[in-house]
Amino acid sequence: MRRVRVAAITVGTNELSWLEPCFASLLESDAAGFDLTIWYVDNDSHDGSAAFVQKRFPRVRIIQNDSNVGFARANNIGMRAALEDGADYVFLVNPDTQTPNSLLRDLVEFMETWTGYGVVGPMQYEYDESGNTALGAHNNWSKTALRWGEQHAFAGDWPNHPSPAGPLEGRAPHTLEHAYVQGAAFFVRTTLLRTVGLFDEVFHTYYEETDLCRRARWAGWRVALLLDVGIQHFGGGGTAGSRYRRVQMRRNRYYYLLTDIDWRPLPTLRLASRWLRDDLRGRGVGGETTWWRGTWETTEAVWWLGRRVPLIRARRRAHRQLGRQVADYAAQQARSTR
Repeated sequence: MRRVRVAAITVGTNELSWLEPCFASLLESDAAGFDLTIWYVDNDSHDGSAAFVQKRFPRVRIIQNDSNVGFARANNIGMRAALEDGADYVFLVNPDTQTPNSLLRDLVEFMETWTGYGVVGPMQYEYDESGNTALGAHNNWSKTALRWGEQHAFAGDWPNHPSPAGPLEGRAPHTLEHAYVQGAAFFVRTTLLRTVGLFDEVFHTYYEETDLCRRARWAGWRVALLLDVGIQHFGGGGTAGSRYRRVQMRRNRYYYLLTDIDWRPLPTLRLASRWLRDDLRGRGVGGETTWWRGTWETTEAVWWLGRRVPLIRARRRAHRQLGRQVADYAAQQARSTR
């Protein structure tokens, strides 16, 4: 009988200081019952990251990019390599994490038991810099996820939109069908990736995992956080408070909204107008800045969106097709049981 194959993929850009505990903890994972392959995608680092991994962790497979192609494309490069290698599951995991010994085994066992789930992720806990992988307190991302529960991705700005969570029937215990699983610890079936696709590289960085989670749901899969398993994640990263973060998060948020087929035109317009007002004042997503920087950066984001109107239309058509495929399959199943 063929053993389950798991590919863990870490993307890094000048994050040498995190790599020792990240890969050491992954390599110590309890892989009883499955085969584990670990990939490192170096996104044009200049701090010796790739050379360090090659020397310190010879079991880790390395892919080096000649330029920083962004989080979405870099992970796609790793996922394509994992698909070609025959992986059944992919675990995307950030460099600033430490993986408990049993985490991957718990994730595999869950997915093998609950076959209707396409994407799952562990709860995230505060990072212990002493190297202890035991779980302590939830980090800020998990606290926010628990606070918002199963509301949609923009519930803080527009609370009346329906939840993306699936029906109560057929749910696994101790799960939270949050709007998305964060890309810092993202466990996905490769059967889903082969049908729904990989990350949309237009996002570059931010919202790409949220988009893949909604596409998974439109295709009939469940998406959830597993409340009884966890990982340490420092969070924040090198882009915190930067212009890059503000511009990427703002433009990607509009792009995500405009390609979401669950949003009707009037609520979409109202929500986008609300965002635009705050962004122009420098008080939008991604961190606050001066009003003149906010105006310049928002103008840049709107210009970027305007040049991609044909692409936005194409994405909406593709997203509707995912929903039609699920409806056709459900109708076929209903006919076959008559």
